[in-house]
Amino acid sequence: MPGQSPIGTEGGMASPAQTVDLILRLHRLEGSTQAALATLRRSLIENVPPTRSGLAHEAAIAFDIHDDQHALAIIDDVAQSVGISGLT
Repeated sequence: MPGQSPIGTEGGMASPAQTVDLILRLHRLEGSTQAALATLRRSLIENVPPTRSGLAHEAAIAFDIHDDQHALAIIDDVAQSVGISGLT
């Protein structure tokens, strides 16, 4: 129905804070995927070796931030949330 929040994790309606958290998580997942795929593409198509700094740069672009290391930290958090050990 119009004006209602998405369904929450326990079958009820999500609060506005939960909705914001879900949107932020989705943004981080999409940005991480974009950075990983861009790095993979550069490696396969452009024959550029994948590097930590290259991934950090692609992540900064994906997240639209100026700090490559902060962007890499976001990817690290996402990786850990899906069961991949930390990058650091």
